[in-house]
Amino acid sequence: MFNKKIDRISPYVPGISAESLKDRYPDCIKLASNENPWGPACSLADCAHVPIERYPDYTAHPLIHTLAKQLSVSPSQLILGNGSDELFQLIALATICPGDAILSSECTFSEYEFVAHITDASFVAAPLVNHTISIPNLIARITPHTKLIFIANPNNPTGTYVSHTAIEQLLENTPPHTLVVLDEAYAEYVTAPDYPRSMALVNQYPNLMVTRTFSKLYGLANLRVGYGIANPTIIQNLHKVRQPFNVNGLALECAYRSLSNHAFVQKTLTENTRGAAYLRDALARYNTHIPPSEANFLYIQFNDRSIDHLPDDLIRRGVIIRSMKRFGQTNAIRVTIGTSAQNERFIKELHACLTTP
Repeated sequence: MFNKKIDRISPYVPGISAESLKDRYPDCIKLASNENPWGPACSLADCAHVPIERYPDYTAHPLIHTLAKQLSVSPSQLILGNGSDELFQLIALATICPGDAILSSECTFSEYEFVAHITDASFVAAPLVNHTISIPNLIARITPHTKLIFIANPNNPTGTYVSHTAIEQLLENTPPHTLVVLDEAYAEYVTAPDYPRSMALVNQYPNLMVTRTFSKLYGLANLRVGYGIANPTIIQNLHKVRQPFNVNGLALECAYRSLSNHAFVQKTLTENTRGAAYLRDALARYNTHIPPSEANFLYIQFNDRSIDHLPDDLIRRGVIIRSMKRFGQTNAIRVTIGTSAQNERFIKELHACLTTP
């Protein structure tokens, strides 16, 4: 009954939700999925006027034009998705042919390999260098069969980033039939001055696409709104394989209203910086390696101890973090930077787990 290709697909396993544990741990906190701990950037009540009995039309919604103005691109260069995940599938569906390959990195977002499996593309993973995506390693693995290159920038789960110059180097060494996709889900958190000026690159390179999301900084993870920016020809072809009404009207309105909440954005960024500094200082007592993060999470590698049971031990103490075993990393965890109270709770419970015989 089923296509044989699905035999090699492992379903995506999301982080454990706080709701699933509330009966056993009523005060549990979730620091596993890089959600915004300060909530959404808009009030759902302010969007209650959306006529939910009607189909949405995002081409007529002011979100597209507002986004285009904010990014200094044309509306014809934008496409919306039910989260960035849907955009990755649309990209693969529109480009992959038999024998094609998708190139990305090891220890990165699992959706890139997933779309390779569902489209029968081969998947090639280039090694990281110092927990960072290596552009030379990617370039060395480009072949005539490489149709897509996915780069998470900043990388999930390590939090490290690739510079503007490095992305230019990749684009200069990528054949025109290969589409480079920069997944910038955490771009708004970045403070590095040499982070890619991706909108300028999109206008310079016709085989580049940038994706972003409202799930992280704007706190709309439950509503699933992602967007892509590329050459109009790329966008036109992606629309051919996009499901009609793929982004619901409530999500459109909330995303639109979120764009103007500058105070919320600034608060989130300020607290994220403060929280990252606190966690780094608190973790200095342990023998860990934490790569510099340009996102809203920290990748914590333990150098002198086994942490096989640490995620489960923390859950029993009401703290949900992300194990890195599915990324092939057996001695590391990923922790979302939370509120001050959440960060303090995590450090307290972590210390108890690491010091209890």
